[in-house]
Amino acid sequence: MDSCYDEGGIPSHCMPKFENIAFNRTVEASNVCGSTPEDYCMQTGSTRSCHYCDASDPELSHNASLLTDFHRNEEPTWWQSQSMFYGIQYPKSVNLTLHLGKAFEITYIRLKFYTSRPESFAIYKRTEEGGPWLPYQYYSASCKKTYGKDAKGFIRPGEEEKTALCTDEFSDISPLTGGNVAFSTLEGRPSAYNFDQSLFLQEWVTATDLLISLDRLNTFGDEFFKDAKVLRSYFYAISDFSVGGRCKCNGHASECVEGERGDLVCACQHHTVGADCQKCHPFYQDRPWARATGDSANECLKCNCNGRSDQCIFDMEQYRSTGSGGRCVDCRDNTDGPHCEHCKANHYRVATEDPCLPCNCNINGSVSLQCNAEGRCVCRPGVTGAKCNMCQDGFHSLGPSGCRPCECHHSGSVGECSPLDGQCFCKRNVEGHRCGRCKPGFFNLQLQNPAGCQPCFCFGHSLACSSSNHYTPVNITSDFIEGIVSDSQPLMRFIYNSGSSIIPEAIILTTSLCIYISVYKFLGHQIYSYGQPLHITFTSETNDLLPNSLTVILEGSGMTLSADLFPKPILHPDPNSLHSPFPPSSSDTSQLARVTLASASISSRPLSLPAAWVEQCSCPLGFSGQFCEGCAPGFTRQEPGGGPLSACVPCKCHQHGICDPETGMCECSHFTTGMTCEHCLPGYYGNALIGTPGDCQPCPCPDRSSCVQIAETGQVVCTNCPAGQTGMRCQTCEDGYYGDPMGQSGTVRPCVRCNCNGNVDFNAVGICDHFTGRCLKCMGHTEGDHCQRCQRGFYGNALEQTSGQKCKPCSCSSAGTSGHVNECHPQTGSCHCLSHVTGRDCSYCEVGFFNLQPGYGCERCKCSPIGSTSQACHPFTGECVCRPGVEGTLCDSCRLGFFGFSSRGCRACNCDPMGSVSMQCHGNGTCQCRQGFVGYKCDKCEVNYFHNRANHQCEECPVCYSLVKKQVGWSGVILL
Repeated sequence: MDSCYDEGGIPSHCMPKFENIAFNRTVEASNVCGSTPEDYCMQTGSTRSCHYCDASDPELSHNASLLTDFHRNEEPTWWQSQSMFYGIQYPKSVNLTLHLGKAFEITYIRLKFYTSRPESFAIYKRTEEGGPWLPYQYYSASCKKTYGKDAKGFIRPGEEEKTALCTDEFSDISPLTGGNVAFSTLEGRPSAYNFDQSLFLQEWVTATDLLISLDRLNTFGDEFFKDAKVLRSYFYAISDFSVGGRCKCNGHASECVEGERGDLVCACQHHTVGADCQKCHPFYQDRPWARATGDSANECLKCNCNGRSDQCIFDMEQYRSTGSGGRCVDCRDNTDGPHCEHCKANHYRVATEDPCLPCNCNINGSVSLQCNAEGRCVCRPGVTGAKCNMCQDGFHSLGPSGCRPCECHHSGSVGECSPLDGQCFCKRNVEGHRCGRCKPGFFNLQLQNPAGCQPCFCFGHSLACSSSNHYTPVNITSDFIEGIVSDSQPLMRFIYNSGSSIIPEAIILTTSLCIYISVYKFLGHQIYSYGQPLHITFTSETNDLLPNSLTVILEGSGMTLSADLFPKPILHPDPNSLHSPFPPSSSDTSQLARVTLASASISSRPLSLPAAWVEQCSCPLGFSGQFCEGCAPGFTRQEPGGGPLSACVPCKCHQHGICDPETGMCECSHFTTGMTCEHCLPGYYGNALIGTPGDCQPCPCPDRSSCVQIAETGQVVCTNCPAGQTGMRCQTCEDGYYGDPMGQSGTVRPCVRCNCNGNVDFNAVGICDHFTGRCLKCMGHTEGDHCQRCQRGFYGNALEQTSGQKCKPCSCSSAGTSGHVNECHPQTGSCHCLSHVTGRDCSYCEVGFFNLQPGYGCERCKCSPIGSTSQACHPFTGECVCRPGVEGTLCDSCRLGFFGFSSRGCRACNCDPMGSVSMQCHGNGTCQCRQGFVGYKCDKCEVNYFHNRANHQCEECPVCYSLVKKQVGWSGVILL
């Protein structure tokens, strides 16, 4: 299986070699002995040998690297945890983590313990880096209790085969050393003999990391005695950690090698890629990736892109329907399709071997973006061009709906619109996209007007006007009377008033005749004929007598108008004589027959054809009327009697009234008076020249009392305030009073004396707020709006009227207070004490506690419940009150010369001071005697010794006594 191809080069199933994949890999241990040098003892049956673990000494170290190193059984090395002496026991776990670097297919996991095997431990795995830990196998003599699993469970085929089991087979305390545990990943799994077809088992044996969780030590139960040597003899120790398996390559590689980033990857074959050969090469996607089996190598197949792409993706729907799942992407030459077999949408080509060309149909102008075989596009209405990218004449703005027809306003435009954006070409006085409105300052858009609109007149006061719809057209016509002959040059002169079109005087001069126009018909409202044509009709016996042109000069307006000429020959029957080169004789005549001027008159009926040339002006500030011919209220003529052409200026009434539009005389208001409203009425004060409605105000004093205004500062001062009130306007209360006499905050409140509960000096100034009554100068360590409570750091009753010192300092003990030393109960003065601290000021410990420490409080007395009379101790030293004969700070031992420690105290030894070696007796009350003394209290002399009254000692009898004694013993005779 070391080659992925057979002798004929045909792909075949392959796999990397089987090996101990844990060998020389670093294992991470959550606990190692010797970080602080420590003793440990080995359980070897009836004996116990003790040793030393020191992580800093290679000879005495048992670190995690010794789990996976090479060693022989006769010279074992092992990893070791701290002992039970350091708390290593359930529920605490010790974890060993092995990082494999990539996915491996695990066959077995073997652990050889240097000590006895644990009572409970578990094996976990992880199938991807950073993924969750999944249980692999549990070992426990208490499966149900420790892991919630039944021992020796049964596994059914299917997904249940990924279930971890629990067994008690390897959880005995024996052997005490060298016990093995081997976990086979496939043992007991029903699908193990059909591994290639079991996705569940393939996933089950896969692991990237392994975790050994040592959860409970095996003991003899002697740890309950808490003997240090016993506790040091229980610990975890493993001499070998081996894992059998293969680098996972899914049957597509025969070895694993170092990757570009230094990590371990499969040397993939069969056109597969990935750390585990878990996917097909990007251009080998013609069928779905599959794991190689003994029956088929399942190699990845190359995509068919007809030479027009080097990239493809797998399409399952395509694979199911055609058997070829490789869908080509990024096809070249503008081709498309699963195999780049046809042109992209909106492209065309003549021959199959040719590259496809873009249609380039304009997206807005074309019915479809797809062209025909010649590359021509089908255009929308109003669009033209091979690519449908231009508008036809009379259309514009090629867009999503094609081209739109031009919509220019015929009265205001010239020619067709712009084909790009539909912008119309406007006449001189017209604007807008469609040339449908007059420019500012113009109105009356007309087709026959070459400029489109006529300028606003408005007597020169406004540039904003529009056509009025209240006037109907009328014509003013004039007849003529013959006059005196004159030799003046041919000229018609009309003298106009500035800006008007009326004819106050008209003189018609010809070569032989002077005619006067009757002007009375033209003396009406001139502005109704503003901008309208003047039609002049001439009659002549010969065309030579007619003027070639006629010019009307509007004096003062700067405008020149051409009049219409209507020749009407009276004599000269030969039409050719109209072009006679000879000048007319003095007997020939011509005459001005008719003058017609367009005008308008107001109408109350709905108009079918209004006189649109009559304007309606929008007047600026100060002007009024349809034509801005009058001054608005509050304005008057700048030049009295200047007429409608004169400007309007504001009335000089200082904003206190309006004036006559002609004389400027003011009608005053706002309590002002005078020619220009420059003074205040009596009873008011202020400066009427400021020009606001509030210039003159009534005196702001109670009951409308009198006031004066200081000229230098402008301040208003009331001169007669009610009792108890003060201020420039009697608006505040006097010192020692409060209220709101003027109702400045809403409700009027009379001034009343401030209530400070006797905690202020009434001889002081500013003892309370004049508006709210809040006391401002509290004494005696009081505070509050009415000095009604003690300040922070003080306690007592601020309302007490008889007490000398109402508020006393908290004076909390800095040692026993949990908060600030100046924080206490405002009435009782009780401070916030630390744990088991008492007293108002937290200065001493509660009964049963002592040794007050800042920030911690008091610690509990540790008096012996047998030797002390109570649980209370000295509050500073912790010394307890002992029972009779008991001593020690905690009353936990008998005094010298006493014995029998009990709840009744200790009894006196009463050793004889002469016969005892020490006044202290044994635990049973017997004393240690000197030589020659005997008895429980050493108060008797031994046999063959006698009591010497001189020195109170027991001295040995003379030798003769021994002889006598011996003789008596022989004879059986007792000598008295």
